[in-house]
Order: sequence, then structure tokens, then C-alpha cells
Amino acid sequence: MTQTPDDAAYNGAMRIHLLAFASASEAIGAPERDYRLPTEEGPPTVSDLKAALSEDFPQVKELWQRLAVSIDGEIVSDAEALHEGAEVALLPPVSGG
Repeated sequence: MTQTPDDAAYNGAMRIHLLAFASASEAIGAPERDYRLPTEEGPPTVSDLKAALSEDFPQVKELWQRLAVSIDGEIVSDAEALHEGAEVALLPPVSGG
């Protein structure tokens, strides 16, 4: 579960595009990146993505309670399945007035 672009190393994997904002961007080291998830056990879910990101970027683990996740612009639950080429955003709480 890494984000390098060598397609030959990723048979049985799904590519998604991550967008990360504020503290999530700091935790994964970039505001956006392509990321791969294994698909051997079927389509990965948001929960699978969280586990993979927590393994690859341990700093993000402490943020999950405060982050919302969206797929293609729609906020989703941890049970939501991902799809090839999905745009997945890690969204911090919004404050304002």
C-alpha cells in the first residue's frame, strides 16, 4: 500500500486520487497524491482506506475522529466502497461565522 506510480507492481490494486486539507495534508505529506489500494478481497471501503493510510502515514491515525471523508464530492460513511479513479477528500472540520 504505497503511492508510487509503478503500475507493474500493483496487479490487483485500485488507484484513487487523494485530496488532503489542513492537518490531513501535513499528515500525508502532500495536499494531493495518487494512492493505490488492494482489491483482492473486493472493492476497498473508506474503512480500508483509513487503515491503509494509518499504516503508511501514522500521523493521520490521530486525525480520523475529526476528519470527514468524501468520494467524488459527497461525504460518505466508513462502509462506502471506493471505485477506480475516485477523488477522495480528507476534510477537516469547518469553522466560521
